[in-house]
Amino acid sequence: MSRAKKVRFVLYSIPLLFFILVLGPASCCFEAKTAYSPPDALPIVYHEDYNIRFLGLEKLHPFDSAKYGKVHEALVNERGLDGHPFHRPAEVTPAQLRLVHTETYLDSLKNSDNVSYIAEVSAIGYLPNRPVQCQLLRPMRLATGGTILAAKLALNEGWAINLGGGYHHAKPDRGEGFCVYADIPIAARVLWQTRPELKVMVVDLDAHQGNGLEMCFSNDVRVSIYDLYNDQVYPRDEDAKAFATVDLPVPSGTAGAEYLALLERTLPDAMDQASPDILFYNAGSDVFEGDPLGYLKLTREDIIRRDAFVFEQARDRAIPTVMLLSGGYSKESAGIISDSILNLLEPLQDSPP
Repeated sequence: MSRAKKVRFVLYSIPLLFFILVLGPASCCFEAKTAYSPPDALPIVYHEDYNIRFLGLEKLHPFDSAKYGKVHEALVNERGLDGHPFHRPAEVTPAQLRLVHTETYLDSLKNSDNVSYIAEVSAIGYLPNRPVQCQLLRPMRLATGGTILAAKLALNEGWAINLGGGYHHAKPDRGEGFCVYADIPIAARVLWQTRPELKVMVVDLDAHQGNGLEMCFSNDVRVSIYDLYNDQVYPRDEDAKAFATVDLPVPSGTAGAEYLALLERTLPDAMDQASPDILFYNAGSDVFEGDPLGYLKLTREDIIRRDAFVFEQARDRAIPTVMLLSGGYSKESAGIISDSILNLLEPLQDSPP
């Protein structure tokens, strides 16, 4: 841990100790046992506990752990969607987690040191596991449940958006890169329990390689993976990329015009070749030019155009589509996402399921 991070950890220790001893036992008392879908809700999934609140300790990682709430707030209060309630997910169940993850890995999450490695915040390793479960892992379990719910909604409605999820670095036997649970593979396997023939396509446009989901799906012939990413940053996973159906690495500094030209040239054929029954779209906003970890150069307008293109191509082929937020580490990320979702909504609401 760097000197600056050590100082920050000490500053957070007193209120954090109070949280653990006084508030901790009550912090997990509410559990969403069942999903809630209000009548006439848009197929957008959100839970207020998606946001990770650790009395400031979450600020030791560049990821904005309150991004999900900011997007929700922007859609509801600032963008005129207050009359449209959203769907509320339940946590992913232990049995659903075991559809993808090994028992050994899931047991390892009971050790705070192991979680600190995945979350890339070493200070978490000093904490008792209960608050780590409540304040960090439970939000991710809810978001994973959100991806499952969104997948089911998409099959019925034609599209759905989970205001969270997209944990594309999580593998069957370990997590990494702030990704604990492999929500897309888990959702696919839940669907396969009743529809084993369902063909799945993943379009991963996060700035980072989707190495975890590639390893989770490996050689499953029901799955096609389209991955366009910066190959000069983490994770540089050569073993995983062998399982991508369409592997499109680009260098750091790639600008919007070049990126979009590549996407628009290759994605339609990839969709035609896959001919999927459902599409999971990992819409990472870390491709933004101001993102500190993506190192690509797309503007806000480029990202809005990117998202619209993916949905247009899916809609033209009548492919049910699930959008997930995935990565995005700049302060502009939440605003870009909400603007893009609003741009998508009018044509989506006019489309038949």
